[in-house]
Amino acid sequence: MTTNKSSSPLQVAGVLAALLASQSLVASWPLPGNALMLLPSEGAVAGLGDGIRRGFSLAQEQSELCGAPKTQWSVGWIKPGSDPSSQLGNRRLPPLLLAPPATPLVETGLLAQLEKRQVLLPLQRGASLQQLASRGGSDQLWPVTPARSLEIDALVKAMVQANLRSFLLISDGSADQQLLADRFLETMRLQGGVLLGTDLQARRVNARDAEELKQLVSDAEWFSPAALVVMSPRNSELMLGVMAQTWPEQMRLVWNFAPKTTSKQVQIGVEETSRGPGWGSFEKDFKKRFGYKPGTVEAAGFDAGQLVALSVLPAKITTLNGMAGFNPGLNPASICANVKIRKEGAPAKPLGAISNMDMKAATPPTAQLDVIQLEVNGVQLRKSFNLGAN
Repeated sequence: MTTNKSSSPLQVAGVLAALLASQSLVASWPLPGNALMLLPSEGAVAGLGDGIRRGFSLAQEQSELCGAPKTQWSVGWIKPGSDPSSQLGNRRLPPLLLAPPATPLVETGLLAQLEKRQVLLPLQRGASLQQLASRGGSDQLWPVTPARSLEIDALVKAMVQANLRSFLLISDGSADQQLLADRFLETMRLQGGVLLGTDLQARRVNARDAEELKQLVSDAEWFSPAALVVMSPRNSELMLGVMAQTWPEQMRLVWNFAPKTTSKQVQIGVEETSRGPGWGSFEKDFKKRFGYKPGTVEAAGFDAGQLVALSVLPAKITTLNGMAGFNPGLNPASICANVKIRKEGAPAKPLGAISNMDMKAATPPTAQLDVIQLEVNGVQLRKSFNLGAN
């Protein structure tokens, strides 16, 4: 039986079976259970739901195999960017909610505050996390995935180690990229980095303006920076415009993503998929279970699932404190070890797939990130940075 998304703004699946293939979806709201997962009903982010659910269900399956009670969880669909409280109405809510990607954090925080529920944020990693601590209800919002700013920190570490301390800095001018550029500049200056030229912050470059690109090349020739740092998405107009220019031979091109295409310049970038100490076993188990290699979305679902699994064991868990079974200050342990710990009434800490699982309310976790150097001849050099690990 399938759910008809068009019949109402938000419909919730019934309690999911351990295996996705055998899940039975119902249009009516079930009893609260342990967790409610909200997923986008439409738009570009709607396709993320399958990956999140697969990762989440794998965590529940493994927890049950280790002797934990069956997790009672439901799925609901909500329009991207909409206020979840307006869709939930007066429904009875479980101890834990999983917010959809791109959820409005102000409204989600107010919902958490009003309903006194803990909310997991599986895929929030953008600029909005920087203001999260100042939002209402932030003490009940738990980011699961490392923030994008962590990628910038890894990039700075790699550049400092390579003694690439002088640079030009540009962005495409979008709000998110400008904030990442500001983070880079602030962090790099603390490490002795120097922004060359007359700009006081990242220069906003219009890739469609040939004169702006020409001026940028001229500045690179005049100031001789060790690197040109570009804050813009992969395959953006700015990236393509920069790649089409002729630059000083020794100058590096630095991106906030992993370089894939060779150029006449040595390129440096950061892999966007973060990893935690449990990534290896998760990747192996996920591929065996679903037949393909997981990425950020699946890993975020798995880690959110591990946190929910801790709440299923009843020791010291109440409707108002769904995260009481988790303690980020502990040493991480396997799922089976954590089931035993929780049965004894103590809190536990999972082995994170996507992070070090050191998140707190309103504070995203840290993780291991790989910085990649792509040589002119196509040789790829990789260096790992574990930021914040105990």
